[in-house]
Amino acid sequence: MKNKKFRMVFGGFFALSLCACQHVTIQNVAQSFNANLAWLELKNTLEQQYAYLDRSGVDKDKLFNLFAPKLLATQSKQAFADTAQQLLRNFYDPHLNLGPYNEQDFSVYPTGSDIYVNYQNQQFIVVDVKAGSAADLAGIRANMLVTKVNGLSMSLAVKQVLGRELSQLLPEQVNYAANVSLGGLRNTVRTITVNNGMGEKYYELAASYEAINALRDGPMVSYRKIDNLGYVRFNNGLGNAKTVDEFKQALLELIDTEALIIDLRNTPSGGNTSVAEPILGHFVTHKTAYQRYQTQLSDLPYIDVEMSTAYVEPNLPFYDKPFVVLAGHWSGSMGEGMTIGFDAIGAKAVIGAPMADLLGGIKTVQLKHSDTWLELGFERLYHVNGSFREDFVPHIRLDTADRDSAGNDPALAKALSVLDKV
Repeated sequence: MKNKKFRMVFGGFFALSLCACQHVTIQNVAQSFNANLAWLELKNTLEQQYAYLDRSGVDKDKLFNLFAPKLLATQSKQAFADTAQQLLRNFYDPHLNLGPYNEQDFSVYPTGSDIYVNYQNQQFIVVDVKAGSAADLAGIRANMLVTKVNGLSMSLAVKQVLGRELSQLLPEQVNYAANVSLGGLRNTVRTITVNNGMGEKYYELAASYEAINALRDGPMVSYRKIDNLGYVRFNNGLGNAKTVDEFKQALLELIDTEALIIDLRNTPSGGNTSVAEPILGHFVTHKTAYQRYQTQLSDLPYIDVEMSTAYVEPNLPFYDKPFVVLAGHWSGSMGEGMTIGFDAIGAKAVIGAPMADLLGGIKTVQLKHSDTWLELGFERLYHVNGSFREDFVPHIRLDTADRDSAGNDPALAKALSVLDKV
């Protein structure tokens, strides 16, 4: 009996000892993180593969010197990733991201965004609100002033995004950080405080991803007739092969209209050329150039690489009447590519606000020393006229393209006006 009791006690002691050994092993793994190697890997990857490192206005050497001590002081891979994300956001490029993400990270911009603000005269002024979003349904409108997000003043919110004081930043960096902050944390309810001219008003908004995720259960393309005109809207599906067939069906239904409105204002997540090119093909009768590009190589900067051209082939049915394109703050990546592509192949006009500026064609690089991945633009993209894609501005420019201060759709109204004169 004593023997049995002894074995039981010994068994308990052995289990405790094993737990202690495992704890030591876990600690040793954590301590094996080398911040110096992680920083060198990130820095070298950016310098060798990122085609937008020389972006106008951003002093990358100054930025690296500022963040290097912070990154080298990190004690864990998670702390390194959090600080590296702040560094990357200073390039104000929505295509430049580092993951994996957790619930303490910001929603990816512009997919996780429904309010667009500009920083003017030390105020954050709502310029546009995404149609159908939580912010739109709550009644947030253009010209309101945003004063707080999630309880933080906007200046503190900007600092949280970029890791720098407002006074140290370019206007473009301030705008970018403010708009990232308004998207809130991933899958988390947001609180926004605005001044609507009659005092402050507090809004509690659903997580910014909710409205965009709901689109997955619906059609990739919506369409209808407006009198004798056709209207087609993309529902953030430029990465979904179903979009090609749905657009073709829409075009068949609208083929007898006198003109067409193509709405790319709800494409914040971008997509790929295998979806974009067949759609563009319905508007050409022969092989036609729709964009140009240069690829950054590890041993050759993008600027020294020969310029390449992307083409679109004809696709039936052919739409032979005038068409206009709507674009705006939530036209992102392939949405931007299709906008400049439609312009290149003969759109009557592009109408709307400046687009989201997701820079270049992207790839993902695994960073082994920090167990992260880096998404970056390795191809610099151009309009067929040789100008940078990110510099493209709609021919008929509107500051507010989705929802104006009265809750109306200004870009669609302008398109109807333009086509009425055709």
